[in-house]
Amino acid sequence: MSTFEERRVTVPWHRGQNEFWWNETCAMVIETFGLPGDRFRYSPGVEKMEFYFNTLEDAFLCKILLSDRIAKDGN
Repeated sequence: MSTFEERRVTVPWHRGQNEFWWNETCAMVIETFGLPGDRFRYSPGVEKMEFYFNTLEDAFLCKILLSDRIAKDGN
């Protein structure tokens, strides 16, 4: 059984991200997983946006989908 932490995908806020960048990020998730509520939910925060998936497989797929957007500086 997967843990809650393993099913969470975090996208940090960074300088230089604008509304278009975030619209595209959210559109990528919605186009792949549908609207929030069935396969995932989300929680915007002060420093990040977090997506919580019902399955570990969907969380891994989202991490791959958004890999260039969640990469940390220097990685």
